[in-house]
Amino acid sequence: MDAEIQFFMTKQDEQEFLEFAEKQIDHLEQDASIKRLIIGDCELLFTPSVKEENTLYTGKLEIRLGNTAINYKDLERAKSSFRKLRNSIKKKYWSRLAYKDKNKKDRLTPSRVHWLGPNAKQWKDENPEQHQLKLSKTSWMTFEIGF
Repeated sequence: MDAEIQFFMTKQDEQEFLEFAEKQIDHLEQDASIKRLIIGDCELLFTPSVKEENTLYTGKLEIRLGNTAINYKDLERAKSSFRKLRNSIKKKYWSRLAYKDKNKKDRLTPSRVHWLGPNAKQWKDENPEQHQLKLSKTSWMTFEIGF
């Protein structure tokens, strides 16, 4: 099973998410920019959103268990944990985002695969013109609250 969910989280959103996640996993390991949520012999990869000045970049939670040659003992528990965490995001986060399509004269196109944390939504609403939601530092995709 390979799956992911992309989101915009502030540090407050991240802290609340990780508090919930710690109840679903065995332990947490942190690399430079990725947190590994360990469930037995499996792991979920959590890449937090990054906020620089007035721009918030996407983060993601992913499960990568596509290598069928490896016989994961805790595969079903890892899948279940991923679904619980993904469903928690889908339940609590804003899903009605749209991105500006540079090929369509900045017309907004609905995005149903990016989620906006409660605190991140509040941050964006405070100053919609200045506070940017962006896919990555090199991407042209910027997001607006819409639809």
